[in-house]
Amino acid sequence: MAGDDTRYPILVDTDTLIAVATSSLWAEITENIGLTTTNVCKQELERHVEETRETAPAGSRPYRLHHGSRTALEALADDDLPLTRVTSVPRPHGADAGEESLRQEVVQNPDAIDYVILMDAAGRRSIRRAVEDQDEDIRVLAPPFLFYILSDNDLISRREFCEACGELLEREGWTGYNAVKAAWEGIPIDCSDILDNDLLP
Repeated sequence: MAGDDTRYPILVDTDTLIAVATSSLWAEITENIGLTTTNVCKQELERHVEETRETAPAGSRPYRLHHGSRTALEALADDDLPLTRVTSVPRPHGADAGEESLRQEVVQNPDAIDYVILMDAAGRRSIRRAVEDQDEDIRVLAPPFLFYILSDNDLISRREFCEACGELLEREGWTGYNAVKAAWEGIPIDCSDILDNDLLP
């Protein structure tokens, strides 16, 4: 970790970290993209590791939560990786505490943020309202946008990008119409020759 309270311009929530930590592109993301999360999201990751079994059936939600959270926590603890944690004050509580901590960070430190990445539709709406209220130019997008950043910087091929997006959507169960549409928002890459139509907007 580059040090507490170091802020990179991409703010990510718990579910985003879990989703990309279990992807084939995790090493590329953690080596090439500076990400910031919050102490609240870190505590959610720790709780997932404690409350789920390492031996849960492969592919199950408990398995993804455990292994994705543990992988993300290992990266947070690695001083050589550009993944940092900032402290939310006041500390949010409740089921949506992680998302609320991102919203607070947007309100308190908007100049430090270019992107907020989270999959939850209600969370994205809440953070977009905060962005609009402050008249800031912060984009609020879904986790596949991190893969697009790799692609846009020629760090992965178009095929690698498309396949990673398809795998993420299927693995996380983000396959409903609205989830798929949200996942591709802001991504100008055509994957129609690689992915099935039900994984495309």
